[in-house]
Amino acid sequence: MSYAGKVTTYDLTVGEKIDIDELIYMISPVDSPLINGVAADGKAVLASSGVTETTFKWMDEEILLPRAAADAVNANTGTSVIVVSVSAADSYKFQVGDLVTVMDEGAAQHNAVLRVTAVNTTSGDLTVEGWANHADQTAIAVGDIVTCLGTALAEGSDPGTSRSIDRVMRSNYTQIFGPTPMFMSRTEQQISRYGVADEFSKQVFNRSIENVITREQAYLYGQAVNDTTNKMRSTGGLSYFLSSNVDSSSTTLTRAAIETQLQTCYNNGGVPDLLIANPATLATLNDTDNTATVRHTFDDPRRGRVATMSIFTEFGDVSVTRNRWCNAETAFLVKKEGIQRRVMQPLVVEALAKTGDSDKVQIVCEEGLQLKGQTHMARFSGLTSYTGS
Repeated sequence: MSYAGKVTTYDLTVGEKIDIDELIYMISPVDSPLINGVAADGKAVLASSGVTETTFKWMDEEILLPRAAADAVNANTGTSVIVVSVSAADSYKFQVGDLVTVMDEGAAQHNAVLRVTAVNTTSGDLTVEGWANHADQTAIAVGDIVTCLGTALAEGSDPGTSRSIDRVMRSNYTQIFGPTPMFMSRTEQQISRYGVADEFSKQVFNRSIENVITREQAYLYGQAVNDTTNKMRSTGGLSYFLSSNVDSSSTTLTRAAIETQLQTCYNNGGVPDLLIANPATLATLNDTDNTATVRHTFDDPRRGRVATMSIFTEFGDVSVTRNRWCNAETAFLVKKEGIQRRVMQPLVVEALAKTGDSDKVQIVCEEGLQLKGQTHMARFSGLTSYTGS
């Protein structure tokens, strides 16, 4: 095309160079705080160890804590209280001759001490008699704590009934994450593109990130399934294992709700130290006027200075891990030393047989989640009040 007079940029357009920033910005989230995260103590959130079987097992062991919750109402008071009921499973914690007191944490403590004269391990009934201040015994409600104060037996008595509790065998499966194929023609690999020195390597990297995110989500919500017919399996995640201490009534993740679960875990002998939740769920805890929440930083050699948040309570200090892959309706209280990845095959990029004018690889790994001491951890389910709800 011909022009007369002054030539502008609107006139000569053919062959014009494109000004483009060659630094490609990844708009998709790539963080994996559970697998690759670092907690407030500077240690990895999720440790890992090797495994050589597709089914891996571990044992949880508890002691017969000398206390239990009453599971039946006894409206009688004073010397009329001759039966204290606990669950059949908890009845094994007591034996003839034990001195017990029944405590209601919501009322003034009385001085009544009772002596166990018989234990029915079928019904859970403890037959008792007065030992001290029997007349002061108050009515017993479900949930009152029956606490053993030792044993009162005659001098020279034979020992009581031997008691023990069996270990619990738990298991999970390794899951094959992938194999994800990546095929690219030789011609495509020779094409020059903005921001990418090696298109093949870039696409392999992207597929690897997707693999990590898939594992992250499986460790939160996966279900342990071993399909022996079709010879495939999946690994169970936190939601699968945390079944003992579940708060499904709280609608907001508040400090009070967290403390209640921490107290339950504490009474079971555990002290969770990590809260995993979606940022939308943490709005109440993030209130800058909340003096019980402390924000601080630590130096991570991989990411530099990292800001984090901790919650300090009488039942233990909890660091908070924000996890975008955690559903806003759920949150998890865990003990870091109790969870770990069991890795059979680390993430690997394997070259496949060359059958044409292209390069082919597959991206694959195999691993599963191990969780020890699930009664020392907790889960929130059914949260409805959060940012964006």
